[in-house]
Order: sequence, then C-alpha cells, then structure tokens
Amino acid sequence: MVMSHKDTTWNQDKAEQIIKELRQADQILVGIGDGFTAAAGVEPLPLDKSLSREQYWPFWLPYIDKQRLNKNVPVLYQQLAQLLQGKDYFIIDSNADGFLLRSGLEISRIYKAQGDMARVQCKDNCCNQSWIGKQHFDRLRQQADYLPVCPSCGQPLVMNVYTGKKFCDEPYLEKNEAYFRFINGSAHNRLAVLELGVGYTMPELIRFPFEQIVMNHRRVKLIRINTNHPLCVEENNHKAICVGADIAQVLPALLEVAAKGGK
Repeated sequence: MVMSHKDTTWNQDKAEQIIKELRQADQILVGIGDGFTAAAGVEPLPLDKSLSREQYWPFWLPYIDKQRLNKNVPVLYQQLAQLLQGKDYFIIDSNADGFLLRSGLEISRIYKAQGDMARVQCKDNCCNQSWIGKQHFDRLRQQADYLPVCPSCGQPLVMNVYTGKKFCDEPYLEKNEAYFRFINGSAHNRLAVLELGVGYTMPELIRFPFEQIVMNHRRVKLIRINTNHPLCVEENNHKAICVGADIAQVLPALLEVAAKGGK
C-alpha cells in the first residue's frame, strides 16, 4: 500500500471537521493503540521481558495493581468517554490495562482484543481457559514465594495477555463477534472510524483492518490521530482526516469545540 501525502497539521479547522463528522455519524468505530496509553501517561508493559518462574509474579503484580486494578483513571480516558457520550460506538482496544473499563464507557461496547491483566491462564494454554486472578493476586501479596499453577496440568499460571501463539482468547470471543456485528451492521449507515495511537506494533489487529473497512464502506470517514504514523493509504485519502499531534492535546480541544457548538 502506498501512503498518502495528506496534510496532518493539527489546527482549529481540523478540530471542527472532526466534531462535525462525529456528530453526523450514525455509528463510531474506535480503535485504541499503545500511542493512546502513552499519551495518557501510562507506563508501557515490557511484555518481552525474560523472567524466571520465581521472578514472574513479583515483577508483574505491581503493574496489575497500578494499571488494571487502580480506580484512579487518567484524564485522557475520561475525555474519550465524554467525547463518545450518547453515541452508538464500539471500541477495539489493543492494551491490557483496565483504565478503559473504569472510564465511564459501556463495558459491553469494549473489546479487549489482546487480553486482560486481571485474568490468568496456563503458560502453555493447555485447556484454552482463563480465570479471574484475584484469589492468586491476594495470596501473592501475603505470601512472596507463592507460585500459582494451572489446575489442569500444573504448569505455571501467567497473565492472560497476548505474547504469542499460546494466548488464550476464549474470554474475548463473544466481544470479537460483537465487534464484527457492529462493523457489518454499519453497512448502510454513516460511519466514523476513530483511530487513536495505533501504530505498527501489530498492525493486523486494528490499523490494517480499519484501512480495509474505510476502503469498502461507502459512507465513512477515517479520523486518525497519531503522533508518529498519522498518514493513511493513498486509496483512502479522500475519506480521511489525519492528525499528527499528541492525543493529549487533541481530545481536550475536540471537547472544547463540541462544547461551543462547533460545526
């Protein structure tokens, strides 16, 4: 695919264009990548870090407490919830933190495509099952040498977060189906595709499918906000608004335009 040479400058006109598209849309499909969490000030997860069995949970438990179980939601997530309030939306999220689930957005409209830090699974995914991790987390806080094991095979339990082929996706299949129902149901509607901070770490999950949706949809506008990779493919140039700016600056500006009754 050839990338467009579209203007990615962020300005007042772009803000008003985006608000106009969101207001006129019958449905809004939202994709959230790691650029969004970075803009929100959330520390990236070092999922490629090599850890022994004894090191694993002492290393990851603080991340789980801070990013999944923490009730203090960064402002950017709350601003997204405000922007989507009253809309028919669906969100696909590539991040494993829990802030989106606590932001005020409807949980039934959120697809956590790469897992959830609050769940655990067998390291080898022996039975394609995962479990709520609370009982293990509570015990780990009290017993430093506790090693959670799979009830089926006795192998170590790990976070139910995507790191490769042994990821257990069973808990997310229902939301995956809801995601595709939403997309298919938009065929005759006016669709806004809002992509926030999605790069090329795993583009086959959100970025490439979103480009394809925009190519195939007759009444659609792609709104891509990305500091490092804001351009769309050439074929979607006439259907896109591309912004190469910090999401933490863009969302508050959009809410300000919306509050003033912009276009």
